Amino acid sequence: MLYTVTLTLLLIIWVLIAVNFGINRAIASIPFLFIMFILVVFLGWFILNFFWVIVLIWLISYINKSLNPRPKTKKRTYYYYSNTNSRNQYDNFEDFFRQNTGNNRTNYNSGGFYTEDKTKYYKVLGVQKGVSKEELKKVYRNLVKQHHPDRFTSETEEVKQYHENKLKEINEAYEKILKDFS
Repeated sequence: MLYTVTLTLLLIIWVLIAVNFGINRAIASIPFLFIMFILVVFLGWFILNFFWVIVLIWLISYINKSLNPRPKTKKRTYYYYSNTNSRNQYDNFEDFFRQNTGNNRTNYNSGGFYTEDKTKYYKVLGVQKGVSKEELKKVYRNLVKQHHPDRFTSETEEVKQYHENKLKEINEAYEKILKDFS
């Protein structure tokens, strides 16, 4: 019975496709309709044979949820840049987040705006605080050449990982210091 009902419905759908879109599209839809027939027959057989098991699992799940309700989760906190002084006040989201979470690695300049302590970035690149942009680029390029992961393809995984992490630190330091020049 399940086979005949499914086949009849798919035949009606095939005729509707032929009438509305043409016989070429109807013929092209035969593989799709065949797959649908197999899925409906299999799922229908599965549901008919295991109906009581499915209902029992659903009932146990429903009772379990009603007896042990999950606590409601807290709402997420979203941080937005304000329209005024957004780029002057916060260099990036990390700095903004550090300021709003009360992280102690922050300081304020005389204007009251948040600034990041960039001494660690100068140490990573090995340059002094008054470095020129050209010197900074030269040091950055040399460090990238020195620690680029492609130079260490035949080394152990630990060595590769070390140089990859070192290159990430160098890139981050260069980007942070380069913001001072713009």
